[in-house]
This record gives sequence, C-alpha cells and structure tokens, in this order.
Amino acid sequence: MHQIWRVSLLGRSATLAVIPLAGILSWLIGSNVFVAGLVVVGGVFTAIRFAFHPAVILTDNDVTVRNPSGSRRVPLDEVVMVEPGYGGLTITTASGDPVVAWAVQKSNLAKWKGWHTRADDVAATIMSASRSGAAAR
Repeated sequence: MHQIWRVSLLGRSATLAVIPLAGILSWLIGSNVFVAGLVVVGGVFTAIRFAFHPAVILTDNDVTVRNPSGSRRVPLDEVVMVEPGYGGLTITTASGDPVVAWAVQKSNLAKWKGWHTRADDVAATIMSASRSGAAAR
C-alpha cells in the first residue's frame, strides 16, 4: 500500500490566484515594478512551499507527514488516533506526541455541521492501516 494525499486542488488554486493579485496590489500601492516583481517571486516560493510541498504519505510501515517546515515519519504501530481538524490531521502517537499534517484539513464549518470530508476518509484510512498492521504483528 502506498498512498499520497496533498493539499486539495481548491487550496492550490486559491494560493496560485493570490500571487498575481498580491503583485498587482503591491504595484498599485507602491507604484514600483521591482517591488511588485519581488512580491510575485516571493508568492511563487510561498505557493510551492505551502501549497505544493505538504503531503501525507502512507506506506505499509509508516505515515510520513511533510509540512512546509519539515517532515516527520511515524511508524504505523505508534499511531494511536487520527483526528481531522482546521489545522490539519492530528496524528497522536503512543507516546502522546501529536504530529499535525497540514496537507489535509477539515473546515470548522464541516466539523460543526457534521459533514463527512476527504479529511475524514484520510484519517480512517490511516487508522485502518495502523490497526491492520498491529493485527499482523
């Protein structure tokens, strides 16, 4: 089993849409093409790091959380609970250490309304893999 979940298409698209808007806004405010260009270049870097880099990677033995600030690998036999939320998936380990995955998030509205989302499916898949791995051992 090898599955990868990334930031949703809507999240990536929204991030990309903000880049030219930020460049135009900075140009309108400062009337400086150089500054507007720097804003666009910074926006591209930010989009790559925050919208295209994050991922949750599930293999037979572990789940790897790749966030903008770094990566963390959690063996499946250490996964105790996975909860979707606004900040991402919170994976609680056997030591009680939470690992938050930015790539898959559940909006507060979906949580309040009780809507089933992609984040719920990802959390269930990781928990299922954790349980099946524990049963095999």
